[in-house]
Amino acid sequence: MDTPFLEFHCLRWAELPQIALYMDQVLLVINGALAPLMADGSPAVTATMINNYVKMKLADPAEKKKYTRSHMARFVMICLFKKVLSMQEIAAVLARLLEGRSEEAAYDLFCAQLEQRLADPTGPIDGQCPPAAAAAIHALACKIQVERLLAEENG
Repeated sequence: MDTPFLEFHCLRWAELPQIALYMDQVLLVINGALAPLMADGSPAVTATMINNYVKMKLADPAEKKKYTRSHMARFVMICLFKKVLSMQEIAAVLARLLEGRSEEAAYDLFCAQLEQRLADPTGPIDGQCPPAAAAAIHALACKIQVERLLAEENG
């Protein structure tokens, strides 16, 4: 069986909503954007998960019950990394991605690397990506591919 690698577009910073959103809106945006990567059809994130990420200090609390573009970018990365990393490892990888970069640049680098790894897992690694983050993104892409292939085999 020769299955092509996954083509996926990760919403870039500029494509995330510019206005702050309430929790239910955040869930719609993120779950809609990440649906192609959820082989079992489950939501990528729930309100409880978001509240836990904030309690674990992986993300800042909402501002007047609204979440910004920065929150959404962080939630996307956390939701995906949790497929392969512990919360402690996620915190460390996010810190490395942010070293010397703006949130926008770090998030867009994550998106570009994920798309590249999903399209070609054996391709070259962008030298801008910290080694731990590159390895985590590669592991994530492999996990997504395995889930996808198993789902296809099970019909």
